[in-house]
Amino acid sequence: MFRRHWSGLPKDPSFPEDLKALGYFVNDKDEVRLIENPDFYFKFFLSRNSRVNDRQRFAFNYALQRIIHSRLESLGLERIPLPLGTSPSQRHVPIYASANLGSKPRVVVIFGETVQDLGMLAGRVANGPGGIDKGSMVSVVRELGKQACSQQDGQPPGVLIANPGELYWWPDGGRSVTVAGARALPLPSAVHRGYKYVPAVNSVPCNEDSERHVEYIFNSVLKSLANEDAVISVVAIGLCCDLVTRFLDGQEAWAVWGKRLSSMLLCGHTWPDDCLENESFKDFLAKRARAYLVSSEPLDAPLAPPSGNIYQGIPNLGCPSHSSSEPLHTEMVLIRALEPALKYLETVAHTPNYENSPIIVTEPPPQDDDDEPAQDCWDELPDDMKPPIGKVNQEWMQTQVDQLRSQSEATGHVQPDDLNKSI
Repeated sequence: MFRRHWSGLPKDPSFPEDLKALGYFVNDKDEVRLIENPDFYFKFFLSRNSRVNDRQRFAFNYALQRIIHSRLESLGLERIPLPLGTSPSQRHVPIYASANLGSKPRVVVIFGETVQDLGMLAGRVANGPGGIDKGSMVSVVRELGKQACSQQDGQPPGVLIANPGELYWWPDGGRSVTVAGARALPLPSAVHRGYKYVPAVNSVPCNEDSERHVEYIFNSVLKSLANEDAVISVVAIGLCCDLVTRFLDGQEAWAVWGKRLSSMLLCGHTWPDDCLENESFKDFLAKRARAYLVSSEPLDAPLAPPSGNIYQGIPNLGCPSHSSSEPLHTEMVLIRALEPALKYLETVAHTPNYENSPIIVTEPPPQDDDDEPAQDCWDELPDDMKPPIGKVNQEWMQTQVDQLRSQSEATGHVQPDDLNKSI
């Protein structure tokens, strides 16, 4: 008989969680490059084995995340584990907030994408062309640092960076990860199928999913950490646009936050307002909120009023829509539209009784349907560029085809010479 020991199974790939040990460095443009070939960025496909590539990406992301977090902390933000009062050694979800958040008269709350690590905007920028700061929340915090809370208070607004993505608790690592990161956690061997999700082990109390996390940020974190008189500006990206609007649409939530909300920025918003029922909140969206959409139009170009624009396929989002100049990826919207988007939040905060300017939808000019045939360029081509064209009698051609078919059935093949002669 034969038996296989656990020690005989192939080892799960392992990589150091350090950029230099992984073979990378950060150049003077703040871009991550290969040490052995500085002309290249992050190399994902190390192997034909997808497990090797995923494990390297997992280690690389964590190394990059530590750099981002250290920069956020250098900008005056501190790491706070949730639920509030939880020890860092217990199950928790980390967020970042200004150290002096309680003294700020204006607070900007940022809900990133539900698939991103804490502090990350777009990996394609942070580990590629553009650099770490540009592809992360570091650029957002720096831009907000240039603003003033109000016309009477010149200090920059407070910042709170939520974490709707890293909600899977990894006990062995002592930290939370995204759902995608959970699939790349180290396993006992390379042939193990993965870990089973156990709510009592892998979920975080009060933050079991992105929707609960949004509720906890408003109902517990802001109530505890922010000044009760502070006005709130909200930035949401991707799916969080829907989660935040559905939360604020509730009567109880709006009764608390409606009088404190200054403005709202929805990046990559695609959900119509048909499901919203709170008329007061819908009026707020129309007057003091703005969506930046995936669009190839010039940056900040108005696209649609709250009722939408049928000519560009934009539904009734409930708020005015502007172009981010990003034609493809939702994660790139805030990066592209960073300055005008955050400037909008400041303008609303500094302007009493602010209301959005109306956007008029105009019907695009009809396309010219020219029934005349397009100009034939055949006559303009030189003779040596025209392919040879000949004409044959159709009956003669059919006779030749029948003869060749008969020959093929009789002999099993056709002589090339006969084929050439027929043609």
